[in-house]
Amino acid sequence: MPKTVIAQLALLLSACALFPLSEADCRPASWQQRGYDDGYFGNPPQDMRLARECAHFGVSVPVAEYLAGWRAGYDEWDRLIGSRKMSR
Repeated sequence: MPKTVIAQLALLLSACALFPLSEADCRPASWQQRGYDDGYFGNPPQDMRLARECAHFGVSVPVAEYLAGWRAGYDEWDRLIGSRKMSR
């Protein structure tokens, strides 16, 4: 694996530690919508991070609900990005 890829991965993982979740982040109105928003903006799924950090606030993340939303949002993002690539 090239050194730049390793450095980028380390930077990405450390960014999560720099911005811990608040209790408000762990109590969205809809976990499916939270997942959709993450996927729609091209973010990787945050289910493991959410489960780990929200446990500190006594919040149990419904992972299946979050991932269903993430998949729908990511599919939309992928469709939009794919159509932009095709139109060039």
